[in-house]
Amino acid sequence: MQGQSKISVKQVVSAVIRNMGIQDAAKEFSTFVEWAFEAEKKIGSYCTFIIKEETLNVNNKKIALPDDFLELVDIKNSANIHFTPTTKSFPTKLDGYSSSFKYYVRSGFIHVTGSDSSLDISYQALETDSEGYPTIIANHEDAIAAYIMYKYKARDYYNQKLPRYIYIDLKRDWSRLCGQARGNDNMPSKNQWRQISKYWNSLIPVEPSKGLFD
Repeated sequence: MQGQSKISVKQVVSAVIRNMGIQDAAKEFSTFVEWAFEAEKKIGSYCTFIIKEETLNVNNKKIALPDDFLELVDIKNSANIHFTPTTKSFPTKLDGYSSSFKYYVRSGFIHVTGSDSSLDISYQALETDSEGYPTIIANHEDAIAAYIMYKYKARDYYNQKLPRYIYIDLKRDWSRLCGQARGNDNMPSKNQWRQISKYWNSLIPVEPSKGLFD
């Protein structure tokens, strides 16, 4: 699934704003970015993520997790020895335990045994563009745009300003495009989506003073 073409969520949101002729773009932009994440969650796709590899320092048998960390894939030392996961705490007596190369993740750190000063980790991350906006798989663009339009026009429907048939058409378009985008993608777990949600929402930058489409 790696290597698929990616586009910025800003590109999708900006296109929806232009296509719908929305005047107050700054007011809606952050909401549309959040709806884009909702759409990705409903599509359910590991293609959205990338695998990153980094060498990180170990301090007091702890490694601080990277800001874009979603889930640990693997951890090894310079001797190419791979660590294995264990419970959320190590035994009180560590006699001989340091040679078994264990780790657990808790409270923003990877806790490890052994005496390594640095370790190599690979982990799932959410890719971003040069401005810090999340990226999405390019073939999800139509589905995400349809979801944003459906959610936006639903306001008018609930306020009795939009005919029901138009609302139903928008909903059907979203459902159809969602199914197409989903394909054979694997669905992340609830815990992964919870972590992704926290990170995604933290990536919405402050809007530029010169407008959204600079």
